[in-house]
Amino acid sequence: MTLQGIRTGWFTPAQEELRRELADHLATEVEPRIAGWEAAGSFPLREVLTGLAGRGWLGMRFPRALGGRGASAWEHAVFAECLGGLSSDSVGMAVTVHADMVAPMIADSGRPEAVERFLRPALAGTGVLAHAVSEAGAGSDVASVAATATPADGGYVLSGTKRWVVGGLYADAFAVLARLPEAKGPFGHVLLMVPADVDGVRVLPGAPTLGLRAAGVAGTVEFDGVFVPEAHRLGGHGLGLVVQLRQFEQERIISACRALAISSRLLDRTQERLAERSTFGAPIGTRQDVAFRLSRLQAEVESARQLAYTAIDRWQHGGEHRSVSAAVKLRSSRLARTVARECLHLHGAAGQLATSPVNRAFRDARLFSISTGSDEMMMTTLASLAGWDD
Repeated sequence: MTLQGIRTGWFTPAQEELRRELADHLATEVEPRIAGWEAAGSFPLREVLTGLAGRGWLGMRFPRALGGRGASAWEHAVFAECLGGLSSDSVGMAVTVHADMVAPMIADSGRPEAVERFLRPALAGTGVLAHAVSEAGAGSDVASVAATATPADGGYVLSGTKRWVVGGLYADAFAVLARLPEAKGPFGHVLLMVPADVDGVRVLPGAPTLGLRAAGVAGTVEFDGVFVPEAHRLGGHGLGLVVQLRQFEQERIISACRALAISSRLLDRTQERLAERSTFGAPIGTRQDVAFRLSRLQAEVESARQLAYTAIDRWQHGGEHRSVSAAVKLRSSRLARTVARECLHLHGAAGQLATSPVNRAFRDARLFSISTGSDEMMMTTLASLAGWDD
């Protein structure tokens, strides 16, 4: 084994070098522009993606034959953590939807035509992907989607309305979960790739959101009798929900890595802030109650991170990771909210400014307990796996 392949702790020296290079790129090319993007309420997602793709960082874990680098889940964990190091999760979430929610489903379950039409441009950063699953009556319970896909000659006719699509205003194509007319249980759905520019697709902005204000969230995406070729279906006929649920397990691990990186960044910035502020003749950070609060949170973040790395290790080696992915998603989501709340308080009046990074993080972190499965759904999954809901 070469030196670059020797694992010291969880990551090899080559993976740590990747971390340094990627973090430096984001700090130089992305971070200085975030304040302006947040003020404008949008950011150039395609430009960010092509910048990452140009260095071979977009879709690292995909096979080379599909346009990736043939790397492991560990490289992708590094990628997620570096995104979490940015001061806006509008960027991190939109990139994650593209690279970790939609692209893997095409790679794992797409036919050659779907790979060529959607995945290769996505990994080159030239084609932007979004995930159109949620509806007004179907959030965490994705099986209850009302959008329908009626079989037609050579494909399907798709009709329905999706809501709250992250990156939807920037997208070139959507992964759409829809039910078949005869849908019953988990085997009556299809997952379809739909270009944004075909007849019958209408993308509309929505009301301003609490967080992710620059993430290009589409309030609604309407599909009105859209014909989708069978070759653009992901997975088998009737197996769309199965493909979607399987992908959720990996998404949750990546989400946890990003959430924990955000928590670490907030704690670091708060310690720096408290070292600069003094009350009654002493820096606030030296006061025992404050030091203990930050130390407790840091300990919780570090222990949750070890759980995330255990999940990645099982994922990488083909082990069972459904329970641990749900556990780390639940823990990291709640922890990100707690850390953001505590750090906002410790920033004092400065933290109340809407333009403050800690204020932005406080708003952005709220979505972690909703996206890719709510806290309640994670607890439901864990109870079911343990047999406690019988």
